[in-house]
Amino acid sequence: MMKRYFIVMVLVLMSTSLLAANLENGYLINKNCAICHGQYGQGTPGRLSPRLAGLSEDYLIKAINEYKGGVRVNPTMMMTSGIGSMSAQDIEDVAYYLSSIDLSRDAQFDIKPSLGGDRVKGEAIYDDECRFCHRRDGFGKDSRGVPAIAGQHTEYLFQNLKMFQTRLRIHDDDPDDTLFDRFSDEDIINLTAYAASLDDRRIINGADAYLPRVDERMVARMAAAKEAAAKQSKKVVTDQLTISDITQTVAQMPLKDGVSIEDAIDAMRSKAVELNLKMVGEQQVSQELAARDVESPHLSIYQFCDPMDAREMIIANPIFASYMPCRISMVEDQEGVTWLMMLNLDMLINSKLLPPQVVETAIRVNQAMLDVMIAGATGEF
Repeated sequence: MMKRYFIVMVLVLMSTSLLAANLENGYLINKNCAICHGQYGQGTPGRLSPRLAGLSEDYLIKAINEYKGGVRVNPTMMMTSGIGSMSAQDIEDVAYYLSSIDLSRDAQFDIKPSLGGDRVKGEAIYDDECRFCHRRDGFGKDSRGVPAIAGQHTEYLFQNLKMFQTRLRIHDDDPDDTLFDRFSDEDIINLTAYAASLDDRRIINGADAYLPRVDERMVARMAAAKEAAAKQSKKVVTDQLTISDITQTVAQMPLKDGVSIEDAIDAMRSKAVELNLKMVGEQQVSQELAARDVESPHLSIYQFCDPMDAREMIIANPIFASYMPCRISMVEDQEGVTWLMMLNLDMLINSKLLPPQVVETAIRVNQAMLDVMIAGATGEF
């Protein structure tokens, strides 16, 4: 009898937990995360955009709260993701949504050892130092909030191990642990080479990623309600980016109080130079109209391009030339607020037409353009 009662209670608690998180709200919030981490939370090779898909819900909640509370710092992410204004429910919802995605069986999301390294030597280090907590298969322990190492991008793993060494990030297992101090860079590279092989064991030929199914009608209603609430409040949030859906998502930010149009232009130009992006075009639309004695709210357009990135994209598929050059528009709305706006490249990034190596370039370009736009909106570079 007690056994049956226990089973019933477990099922009740599980169903309560599942109902507590709103999948559709998580899906909507993930649109901001997708700017850098991809629509499916797949991340991208490099140091900045780790894979979020499939990480445990508890770990994701903890990580988001650490960024929100300033324990971990990434100013660009704070602006683009809107973490600062997320409620506890929002955090739970997006964590639940991302944790529900399973990319591990889909070959197109296979992680490659991009830093080189000796896999055999890496396995020896893993077995000695990492296996107990992160498990033999590298997919972590959800019950203890231990994140997966398998399926994570190698440059991101390398960077975080270096951060543990320098105490820029504190290891959850033991803040005073000196384990990482003993690792040479070669050890870390070997470890990431082995970690990159762990997700291979789950891949099934022809299998697709598992994506949680959301109620599209409910998503549309929730999106409309959020937009209506934002308009009704008439409050312009100047420290974060917002996403609007037309046929493709648009990323937009208002100019921060005290930032003039000239300040914004100078900041964008300086940031573009820093990122090796060339400004290839500029059109002062409202000025041209004023010269014709036509009144118009402020509208100007700024175009940026990296020739090497453009070359890679059109070699992959000439149709992507239609996205070039990348552009940011500065426009004044009916309330007199000046906004910076750009097409988010999520449709491009998530296109089946792009091979995985070109997706990396697309996400990097998207991030660079976001950095330029944020510099303009804040007047800082």
